[in-house]
Amino acid sequence: MTDAPIAAPVAATTPARWAGPAISWSAVFAGAFAAGGLTIILVILGSAFGFGAMSPFAGDGLSLTTISIVTIIWLIFTQILASVLGGYIAGRTRLRWSIHADEVFFRDSVHGFLTWAVATAFMFVVAGIAAGGGALGATAVTAAAVHSEEGAPAPATIITDRLYRAPGADPEALASARQEADRFVVRAIADPDSVTAEDRAWLVEDVAERTAIGVNEADARVQAAFAQMDAARAEARDEVDTARAASATLAIATALAMLFGAFVASAAAIFGGRERDGLEDRLISP
Repeated sequence: MTDAPIAAPVAATTPARWAGPAISWSAVFAGAFAAGGLTIILVILGSAFGFGAMSPFAGDGLSLTTISIVTIIWLIFTQILASVLGGYIAGRTRLRWSIHADEVFFRDSVHGFLTWAVATAFMFVVAGIAAGGGALGATAVTAAAVHSEEGAPAPATIITDRLYRAPGADPEALASARQEADRFVVRAIADPDSVTAEDRAWLVEDVAERTAIGVNEADARVQAAFAQMDAARAEARDEVDTARAASATLAIATALAMLFGAFVASAAAIFGGRERDGLEDRLISP
């Protein structure tokens, strides 16, 4: 009995039309850098518009709500333009695949998504580098804005001025008292529970002694000062709440704009890929 020869298994072959890389990284990076460059230009342009609309003086310029709305709209506009440019370049410059149309559609959408992802990572790196140098400039701008409006001192200073208002009194004699009262008012605004009855009685006696007025008038000034402290505290809380809500809204809008940018980049890459294949077919067709 003889053994039958064992036939070697036939190796599976890959059709030639499926050969080659599925991702054209050169096209992805080209689209990403194009999107990043356009984003930088639009962000700088938007910053110029923003600084032109803002004002350090009370009542001038746009309100915080208007600036927030315009910022969100400009952010979405930037994402759309940058994603369209980056996705279209990635789809238009990628290699041609001789494969099924559905697979081409999928690969083009992947190219657009990868372009958006690389551009987003690139922009976060650039923003992180710029944050270090931009912090000094932002500090200088903020300091200039604070000192530019001489008619708007801090609320604690205004309250202290009203407490120790004494026409004809020696300013140097009131300097030490004003400094201590300033610290007291700031502490009372920040933490009203820290003010004791003894603190309030001391303030009444000190105001009466320093300004040469009666105790009853000094007590009336202190009562008015505490009412002003409550109003300043409420206003500060409202400003903090407004800023917190604006930050949360901006963060949500940024996330939604980025997600929309990923979709737009994929669609633009599909369109660019079809344009590339269609143009080649028209050029080589007899």
